[in-house]
Amino acid sequence: MRRVGWTLMAGLLATGALTDCARQVDDPDNPPRLGHWRDETRAIGVTLDDRSVPLEDVPPGLHAQLAQATRTEELCGEPRLRNRDEATRLIAARLPDCSLEEWTLEGHSVSGLARCAPRTWGATAVTPTVRVEGAMGATYIRLDIQSIARIPEPSGNTHSAVFRLRRTIERTGDC
Repeated sequence: MRRVGWTLMAGLLATGALTDCARQVDDPDNPPRLGHWRDETRAIGVTLDDRSVPLEDVPPGLHAQLAQATRTEELCGEPRLRNRDEATRLIAARLPDCSLEEWTLEGHSVSGLARCAPRTWGATAVTPTVRVEGAMGATYIRLDIQSIARIPEPSGNTHSAVFRLRRTIERTGDC
């Protein structure tokens, strides 16, 4: 089974790379400050056909997808939200069957929407959409990510699956 790509897309849309602090100077135009950061992504919810499903009750195949998205890293640098051009180029390079439809980076807020061409998941063609909403300040970036998959049946009915992730990047001190 090919991964639907929503975890990769969420990471691509969100932040630029954090690198070694020793060679950097804080950018006064970027709200997050240069420093040591903890970057954590975790699942916060799943909805199948408009019904909330406790994370522990998610079917094994979907549970594996959520486990792949969960991660924690300790990094040093100055995180920043990508602008529309950067996000568009990254998606085109890494997920060529996906496109960025909306991307608004305004003040300390971000919102975005990306859609992908249908992908095979088992014997079914799934059409994934990713929505990102977030905010940032001097010591944090918080992104709420929804991956929405429309799953058609041969009968013509369509099922939906919504995976909700939260990516929290918090400054924990100086490098």
